[in-house]
Amino acid sequence: MKPRITFAVLLVAFNCAMWFAFVRKQPAAKVQTPPPATNLVTASAEPAPAPVIVVRTNAFNWEQLEAEDYRSYIQRLRGIGCPEQTIRDIVIADLEKLMAPRVQEIEGHKEPPKYWKPDRKELIRTVDVLEKSSKKQEVDFEKREIIRELLGVDLAAERTKATGETDFYEERLTFLDADKRTRVRMIMEKANREEIALREKSWLENDELTPEERQKLREIAAAKEREVAGLLSPEELDQYHLWFSDSAYKVRDSFFAMEPSEQDFLAIYQLQREFDSEWTSKDTNSLTPNERALYEKAQSDYEAKIREQLGEDRYDEYRRSRDDDYQQLQAAAAQFGLNTGIASEVYGFKKVLEEERARVREMGLTPDQQYRVFKALADEAERAVIEVMGPKPFRYYVRSGAGKWISE
Repeated sequence: MKPRITFAVLLVAFNCAMWFAFVRKQPAAKVQTPPPATNLVTASAEPAPAPVIVVRTNAFNWEQLEAEDYRSYIQRLRGIGCPEQTIRDIVIADLEKLMAPRVQEIEGHKEPPKYWKPDRKELIRTVDVLEKSSKKQEVDFEKREIIRELLGVDLAAERTKATGETDFYEERLTFLDADKRTRVRMIMEKANREEIALREKSWLENDELTPEERQKLREIAAAKEREVAGLLSPEELDQYHLWFSDSAYKVRDSFFAMEPSEQDFLAIYQLQREFDSEWTSKDTNSLTPNERALYEKAQSDYEAKIREQLGEDRYDEYRRSRDDDYQQLQAAAAQFGLNTGIASEVYGFKKVLEEERARVREMGLTPDQQYRVFKALADEAERAVIEVMGPKPFRYYVRSGAGKWISE
């Protein structure tokens, strides 16, 4: 394949070549100059000086770099001393342009917008839109594979670097060399794309996942695990799991409002891995009564081991950290710059309110009496929360979907 170079790209490479040919290598020149005049009379009588003669060397012609394939083209650019980043920029820009018609073909013809017509709702997710998106992603994966083989870099990471942003995968896969990092990332992204496509299609057609679709999701996850495991050493695979396994994500989420030590994380991660290895492959929504009893016992044993690891005080903090209400209280406090202890104080109101409601239920009141007492408790709890948080943070907290414990 002969690269088709855009004008802007050609200028970059041309300047690179010129720098090498005319700056780094000084051109040889033969110059003849007359002898200095001894006085005005003799100088005027002598013949005119001979013209300066310059012999041009290291002449550069763009055809010297042209090649039938990218590998030879890259080799020649390196041969003239072109900086590696400039080579990447040239090849990536050329490949993007080369494959652009395929993306345009997938997108299909679109009528240009008219100012008198309402905008089309391009963000509406239909099966057709999902299929187009999937095909465009396939083209992008092809580009990335080509760039990986030619230059040994990840095209997605290069794009992020060009914008000055941090890259999620690059930061977390630093324990791998560049080639493995790119290959693992692409395996993960392809699996994520398959999962998202399946979920979105299910939402469009069924409102919820069918048992067959849940099984398909498990198969996608298992296939991803096999591919990654086949690429990494045992030590690299362990490190990968610490970052990207479902078990690791669950443990990190459970420490949402805590500052765990590495020792605590690793201990609970191991417990989570053991629990997940037994139950993740099973559809817990369709367990038999006996299986349900075993599942609940496994959960109870898991919690008991965590309590033993953390101790009573930290275990109470850990349980609170996993509560959605507490997480939203933390988010509201962070959003409005509140004291970090306010979330704990408000969460304490929740516990008190639940205890009061339980006491009222045992008082033998009529439904109407019970309702009035509950209403008074809820009103008092809301006033207390607003007094501690402030009106705006409280509204933010409630709008997030949390705080239902106040009005229930």
